[in-house]
Amino acid sequence: MSDPARAAAAVVDLYDRRADDWIIDRGVELTAVDRLWLDRFTAMLSPGDTVLDVGCGSGRPVAAALLDRGLDVTGVDSSARLVAKAAENLPSARFLQADMRTLDLGRTFGGVLAWHSLFHLTPEDQRATLPRLLAHAAPRAVVMFSSGHRLGHALGAWHGEPLYHGSLDAAGYDAILTGGGFRVAHRVRADDGSVWLATRDG
Repeated sequence: MSDPARAAAAVVDLYDRRADDWIIDRGVELTAVDRLWLDRFTAMLSPGDTVLDVGCGSGRPVAAALLDRGLDVTGVDSSARLVAKAAENLPSARFLQADMRTLDLGRTFGGVLAWHSLFHLTPEDQRATLPRLLAHAAPRAVVMFSSGHRLGHALGAWHGEPLYHGSLDAAGYDAILTGGGFRVAHRVRADDGSVWLATRDG
């Protein structure tokens, strides 16, 4: 499967079929990069604040780390198998099977996180989905997500199967964040991707 459109359409099924492999590969410990950025994200929140974790997977290690920091976590993921595992792993949080492209929970959160998840969507889908995620952010909310660093598609391989990544360029992300009333507090660009941390003043 070398066609980016086909690979993008297959991402949800891939993670659901290979949920056990994902759990093993992801592990239960935060990486140094995970910890650095989660520390920055949570430093802008207070204990008891609500966080929406988009693409939560099995809940470990990211949702677990948010809970350890005293936050009230709601996780969503497209994979039914991963959501079931998250609910089993972390019964004090709430987990829902949902597609971020059509997400509409009817409520807002103090923090919105899309860590290593938004970038599995095509650029076209990201342009529609990121505003949808920002609509779940409360006044004075904090938003963080990881992305690619240039507009386009990239196909990797995971367990012998194509794994899709897509990205906007920096100007595209910045325009969506600014249009949603957010100010970028931190942004780091690396050859293998970027991280965006933004706040809404009110």
